Parts: sequence; structure tokens; C-alpha cells
Amino acid sequence: MKVGTTHGEFEVKELTFKDRRVLHSLEIQSATDGEIDISKFYNVLNWVMDFAFEDAESALGKLGDNEIDEVLLAIYNDYKEPSKKK
Repeated sequence: MKVGTTHGEFEVKELTFKDRRVLHSLEIQSATDGEIDISKFYNVLNWVMDFAFEDAESALGKLGDNEIDEVLLAIYNDYKEPSKKK
């Protein structure tokens, strides 16, 4: 699937039901008392990066760290809100 960002368009792996449940579990682990622990949420973003790309370094290596985070958040959001048009 393709995910468009301000840093370009990226081809990423489709999320299956099982993978979505793994991602949800990581999200739950990053929250404490209803608040997101940013340091724990980085585990979510790293999972997204490892899952989405065959070679994350070649796809993201030319971007700065904040730009990489923005791309990973865009992919995360697409994974969490899949298109109803299938």
C-alpha cells in the first residue's frame, strides 16, 4: 500500500488482522493512566518501521530523525484508520 506524506510517498507492507492486534498491544503498553508515555510510544514507531519496510534504511535514511518520526506517524495513522474502500 502507498502512504503519502510531506516527505514523499512510501510503499509499505499491508497490515493484517493479526499484525493489527500486535500493534494495538504495543499501543496499550505505551499508555499509563490514560496518558501516552512518549518513550514507550517509540516502541510503537519502531515496530511500524520494522514491519512496514523491507529496508527501512534505504527508504528513510536520507531523512532527519524528526522527519522519520513524521513518516512513521503517517504510516501508523493509515494502519489505525484503514480505508473503507477495498
